[in-house]
Amino acid sequence: MNTRTSQLAGQELEAWVAKALGEQAYKTLWSDFEKLVDRFAISISPLPGKGLQWVAIVIGRPGTGLSDGPYQEGPTPRIAVGRAIVAARFGKDLQIG
Repeated sequence: MNTRTSQLAGQELEAWVAKALGEQAYKTLWSDFEKLVDRFAISISPLPGKGLQWVAIVIGRPGTGLSDGPYQEGPTPRIAVGRAIVAARFGKDLQIG
């Protein structure tokens, strides 16, 4: 089964972010969020033309193991960042199962 990174949310998104980071679990807490944004040099911005949507892209820092990826949107900054991390590691389309 396939799914698009742009459709990930909730526990499924958290599981994929953990997998992308090589961790057992990931929770979308603000302290973790800020660390991830700094660690991977992630750019986040609101999308004024799309209502309450946000966009994020991993720019990447040398030595972090995560390089640039495609832009990803989300209804919150955290969801956009989570999707951007997953997309940078695995791409826009994911194999599930």
